[in-house]
Amino acid sequence: MKKSYLLFVTVLFFGIILSSCEKEELSGTVKYEVTCSPSGFNITYENSSGNTVQKTISSGSWTTTFTGNQGDFVYISAQADNENANITTEIYYQGDIIEQASSSGDYVIATASGSLL
Repeated sequence: MKKSYLLFVTVLFFGIILSSCEKEELSGTVKYEVTCSPSGFNITYENSSGNTVQKTISSGSWTTTFTGNQGDFVYISAQADNENANITTEIYYQGDIIEQASSSGDYVIATASGSLL
């Protein structure tokens, strides 16, 4: 009986230790940012649900934020609507830039993607 009790306590102790060491899923703010000069561009991006969204933007900049989880795939692509354009896409996670792309020329595309770590 004493050995059974000791075995039970040992298994319980290690079970508690192992469950407290489980990796927590981290989440944080994801921000997509696009700037384009001259104004006007089209964007395609992956949102918080993992769906692809497309929009036409008439201004020179665009930003959106959502909550992302560690391991999520993030993606933003933008194409300028003009000749002699400069376009930049940036992805931030928890305030830190994780990916950036720029392009210059006629109707150029800049694409940034990555995984949240």
